[in-house]
Amino acid sequence: MMLSRRLGLACAVAVALIGAIVTTGAATPVSAADPLGGGGEYHPLTPQRIFDSRPVPASLNDVAPLGAKPMSPATPSFNLRILGLGGVPASPDQVLGVVVNITVIDPAASGYLTAYGKGAAAGTSSIINFLAGQTVSNLAIVRPGLDGELSVGLNASSGTAQVVVDVFGWFSTSTVAAGGEGARLIPTSPGRILDTRGAVNRTPAGTPLAPRESIRLPIRGVDAVNPTVIDVVPDSSSVVGVVLNLTGISRGQTFLSVLPEDLPPGTDPSTSNVNLAANSVKANLVIVPVGADGRIRIFNYGGSTDVIADVVGYLQVSGDPASRAGRVVPLATPYRTFDTRDPQWGGVTLGPGQAEDWSFAAFANSVAIGGVWVGNQLGVIGNLTNASLARQYPTVPVSSYLTAWPLGAPRPGSSNLNSVEGSAVPNLAVLTYGNPNTVSIYNAAGYAHYLFDASAVILAN
Repeated sequence: MMLSRRLGLACAVAVALIGAIVTTGAATPVSAADPLGGGGEYHPLTPQRIFDSRPVPASLNDVAPLGAKPMSPATPSFNLRILGLGGVPASPDQVLGVVVNITVIDPAASGYLTAYGKGAAAGTSSIINFLAGQTVSNLAIVRPGLDGELSVGLNASSGTAQVVVDVFGWFSTSTVAAGGEGARLIPTSPGRILDTRGAVNRTPAGTPLAPRESIRLPIRGVDAVNPTVIDVVPDSSSVVGVVLNLTGISRGQTFLSVLPEDLPPGTDPSTSNVNLAANSVKANLVIVPVGADGRIRIFNYGGSTDVIADVVGYLQVSGDPASRAGRVVPLATPYRTFDTRDPQWGGVTLGPGQAEDWSFAAFANSVAIGGVWVGNQLGVIGNLTNASLARQYPTVPVSSYLTAWPLGAPRPGSSNLNSVEGSAVPNLAVLTYGNPNTVSIYNAAGYAHYLFDASAVILAN
């Protein structure tokens, strides 16, 4: 494997805990003695659908223009309320950010979706890239704007698309939030805890999920393979949620839903995490509460599907109130930290079987919270997008995957996203920093242009 290095990302637009602060220079680290109160702690929710523009079986909290939403180069296409729905508090004084899964259904043309706080700058970062006729979803961390709403843009040449939004949890502000203590995000190096193609937590080994089959996956105290990590998630009742990169390998069209508890007999879930066309491979980040038995449930709706789950972090309560470790602070709007297509970052693809290192030091040192610089971070959360994939040999079709991991650690046997020729593929990713503030990224095959849009930072002590 060849190794190339690109060090020194451009300084990012900084953010405030409540309200944006723009900066461009190097930062002075903040003392851990300057606490955030309850700020940046996560409150997991039982997954719930809060918006659905489709008229059948019935629209949910739809807004004008009703039904399928218009697509055009101009944004936004529409505004939707996100506060006060699905268990998220209604008061903007309590909510720093919300975790949602957004799905675009049956778009008439190819394009991309943006979502940002109403009244904030739209920026150029996308959450979902889609082709005409596709059903595509992606997890996002968003900051509600004016009136507790998001502005959603469907950027395409013309036509319409349906949009669905499922909520999974929210981050509290510096004010102690209603509902008590929240959880801290503890990132881990990616570790595989489920692979139905083999014997990783699947009995019998090598059997895909059948239509409408649900499996119970242990989380508290679970061990990981590739790499082997004993108790990659602690066996403790203080673990209230898990962050997974969930990959489906489908034989037929279907969707996967991840839930904390069993469904009532004979019912299907009302939310989805991964939408899969027939004979496709698709990954999506999942943040879900852990059930009372220390497990989660993965439900397959349609065609026979193999499922892979790689744990990238867990959510734990009872953190030190004086510590910043594990607190998550969403940015006011997503920020593009790098794009290999841009000459500023080299303008060259990452070749087959190659890896390169990205330093996030300048970005980390440009983030401000409450007007105070914060450079001490565990990692960053954002959209990793394979923008294009070119063949190594002109007559041989190519598919590939990208893997990100902390600099200095062994490359894990997992991936963040899978890609094919002819379409851009994004997936929300938790990038844990190696020393110093650096992440390695590997491309399996072909020549990949890729980018990263940061949407939140994970603080260190």
